[in-house]
Amino acid sequence: MKICIIGAGITGLASAYKLSKLGHEVKIFESSPFSGGQASTIKINDFEIEKAYHHLFVTDKAILNLYKDLGIESELEWFNSSVATYANNKTWSTTTPIDLLTLPIIPFKERIKLSFISIRLKLINNWKKFENITAYDWLSKHVSEETFKIILEPLLRGKFGRYYKQICMPWFWAKIQSRVSSRNKKFQEILCYPKSSFSFLIKKLEDQIIQNGGVIYHKHKVTKLNIKNNQIESINFVSENKINKTENFDIVISTTPYSILSKLVTFDKKILMNMNKVEYMSAIVVILILNKPISKYYWLSIADKEFPFLGIIEHTNLIPKNRYSDSNIVYITNYVEEDNDLLKLDYNSLMKIYVPFLKKINPDFNLDNIRDFKFNKINYAQPIIPINYSSYKIPIKLPIKGLYSANTAQIYPEDRGTNYSVELGEIVTKIIQEDKNGFT
Repeated sequence: MKICIIGAGITGLASAYKLSKLGHEVKIFESSPFSGGQASTIKINDFEIEKAYHHLFVTDKAILNLYKDLGIESELEWFNSSVATYANNKTWSTTTPIDLLTLPIIPFKERIKLSFISIRLKLINNWKKFENITAYDWLSKHVSEETFKIILEPLLRGKFGRYYKQICMPWFWAKIQSRVSSRNKKFQEILCYPKSSFSFLIKKLEDQIIQNGGVIYHKHKVTKLNIKNNQIESINFVSENKINKTENFDIVISTTPYSILSKLVTFDKKILMNMNKVEYMSAIVVILILNKPISKYYWLSIADKEFPFLGIIEHTNLIPKNRYSDSNIVYITNYVEEDNDLLKLDYNSLMKIYVPFLKKINPDFNLDNIRDFKFNKINYAQPIIPINYSSYKIPIKLPIKGLYSANTAQIYPEDRGTNYSVELGEIVTKIIQEDKNGFT
């Protein structure tokens, strides 16, 4: 079968790899000049680093198995993580359960309660029992008002902005599952990061797709899906040299957000209404190449609603910095609403806002410590997942024959990420094969 895939992110690449391996004729159309999507990398000096921070958990079986299937399992390395929370004007270690039990900013009974909540959620397998309640409502009922306002509410608010009261509890449940399951027997969180960054995986997938007879077109934008008798007939696209073209396909897999897909083809009112319900947070990511670290932790969550950013991820507090010209690689990450004024700012304007708060964490921080920087704004970075989401979640197989959708809004209840993007690629491949064989 001749298959068009819109988007060369991880889902697009993973599905193209699987489908081309099965003997299908696959062509990927990517509007940007590179593959990888949110897992793509940039080159700084003599090393590559992801545009947005990435790591893998022990539970990320889909992508770990993909590395094995591609014969590049030796790329994977595991490291002890370190985690902290900034609250009440101080950084508190929350790396181990002991750290949580000795956290002095909340009463001892509340520390015990938080620990039991984590254990309780980890032992619950049926997340659907939480679908009709928000994380805000559930958590606020299970801890004291003080604990909620100091620890949990700022984290929800920082991640989801004005939507923080709307996020369904299964999202929080899934977060607990991945974090707790990545702890070893000593309750130390261990995380995986590939030796050559995620660029090695992206390049290997590209090579295998081409070796299997597939084609990857960069700087090619799909502008329309042509339907005949409620079935995919062809696509219109603009090539790299700005020429309008049409090509026939049996199947189209869209990995784009619904707001883009709905402009390429006409859907019935019910599907379109459910597509329009899906909203997104954008991401602002500042990568600083520093002479000195900001903290001693890999992951620093900000539990202070006055801060203009969500967290600080110090990559070289996880990965040895001798791989990066002995520099300290720091991500300052922020999720903001699509109409947030911070999205209008350039790097210098944003840093004027950030620096006073960075100094609160580390009084010695100053702009002279910065050797280099990279600045990214990412649209459609985080879907907003409200209660009862599964009741109107768009199916992968759409009501137009030969049309499939596989995007981050279909990753549920888990949070979007490279592992679930790979898994989504595998799921759409399986559905297509079943359809092809008559098992609809």
